[in-house]
Amino acid sequence: MDKNNILQKLKRLFLRQSITEATILITLLATFSRILGFLREMMIAAFFGARKFTDSFVVAQAIPSILAGLVAGAVSSVFIPLYAEWREKYGKEESERFASILLSNIFIILLFVTILSYILSPIIISILAPGFNEETRNLSIYLSYIMLPSIIFWGTYGLISGIFNSQRSFFLPNFSGVIGNIIFIIFIFFLHKSLGIYVLAWGSLANVVFQYVILLPYLSKIGFHLKWELNFKYEGLKKALYLIGPIFIAQSIGLINMAVDRIFGSYLPEGSISALNYASRIYNLPLTLFVNALATATYTEFAFNAQSEDLSNLKTSMEKSLRAALFLIIPSTFGFIFLSKPIVQLAFERGLFDSLATRRTSESLIFYSLGLISMSINTILVRIFFSLHDTKIPTKISIIALIFNIILNFIFIKPLAHMGLALATSLASIIASILLYKEIKRKIPEPFTKDLLEKIKLFTLGGFIIGIIALSSYNFLSPLLPKNQWGLGVSLFSSIGVSVLIYIYLCSKWKLEEARRIFNIIRRNLDFLSQFIGLK
Repeated sequence: MDKNNILQKLKRLFLRQSITEATILITLLATFSRILGFLREMMIAAFFGARKFTDSFVVAQAIPSILAGLVAGAVSSVFIPLYAEWREKYGKEESERFASILLSNIFIILLFVTILSYILSPIIISILAPGFNEETRNLSIYLSYIMLPSIIFWGTYGLISGIFNSQRSFFLPNFSGVIGNIIFIIFIFFLHKSLGIYVLAWGSLANVVFQYVILLPYLSKIGFHLKWELNFKYEGLKKALYLIGPIFIAQSIGLINMAVDRIFGSYLPEGSISALNYASRIYNLPLTLFVNALATATYTEFAFNAQSEDLSNLKTSMEKSLRAALFLIIPSTFGFIFLSKPIVQLAFERGLFDSLATRRTSESLIFYSLGLISMSINTILVRIFFSLHDTKIPTKISIIALIFNIILNFIFIKPLAHMGLALATSLASIIASILLYKEIKRKIPEPFTKDLLEKIKLFTLGGFIIGIIALSSYNFLSPLLPKNQWGLGVSLFSSIGVSVLIYIYLCSKWKLEEARRIFNIIRRNLDFLSQFIGLK
């Protein structure tokens, strides 16, 4: 392979990717972005701890996150299946017009929502954190005022990312996330002394603005041309709004779930909300790196397979996605349960983040981890429903899960405090998985084949074995190494590294396809890297 061929391949990878390439790229970039995100959270923990200031920021951040997340999640979920339909029926030019009209109208709606949010912010803060005292409440309001413009950026960013994904261009949206995290980290590192806790609000806003600026110029590079057009009578917009309604409700249920936990958490001791937030950062790591990356890369395939009357290809794609996701998520679950304390210690325990914060966060992590498997299954199954243009069933199930979450919060908060809130979230997710499975059976016969169930059993056995090995290795190494962050890091990563190798070895012995794929991916990338480095 000569230099020109390699450069051409790199250029193509930059703009468009196959599903396998996309999954790898998204995972690698998401890994890097999450590492940066963890560095950001470590800095926040060190500079501000888990106290009323961080509690205020977490609650204030919920307002733009909820409002923008509702729109961005709903629009991006609807866009790809509808774009596939419009491209199939009317061609490229009309499908681009559909995207332009949708983006223009969404922008106007979000502008109005942002203005309204400035008026309603004090009321929303009081609802989200009724247990806050006046000082903490006022701080949350001021922080929210800084971040509210991000509603417009995040809300339309979801659609722009959907446009890139519909063109099988997955690199740039994920790369922009890396840059956004770097910008946030720079803000915190250089301005935390002069701006105090307000640096988190300004850094959060700068994060999304820079991501937005990065993506827009490259739309034309992937052959997509957006134009400003307001047309509320357009057929595609009407259909999108019809489908967005149930998804909007479903997305809002997920975010309301988060808000409900914050409401209950505001009655717990100071720092409890922050502990739950830090724990969620950790357990969301494999979801973002593996499951969301996989779901994003395969959603376009789901959407096009769903256009056929024969759903066998869709069923095959779903099963492969579930196997790939659970192959990685099940061992991650055992890892978090067995090694929760050292993971939290290494990630956050420094500066103002003390041993009490570590204990609360690690306890929350254990109970959150119980729902990791069901959360992964839900992510894939919901995409299947969306690809079939069925947005009502996931919405109904989300509402049921929310009701269970609230009931379980009431039951568990008194005996288990912050742990009870995490446990309620996990149990509600498991209930949602059961209901989604029952409903998907009505559309796809035998969605979970015997082969898939057998593989899940092997993933579980392997995950349990390496969880025990990881804990034993850590307990053996930890006393032998220095009692500092370096010693903790070496003992923890060594234990995890050995366990991962053993897991892959066991799966290869059991002739699991996922282990073979990992070996092939590593080999192909090493071959490509050696050729690239070998250039004169």
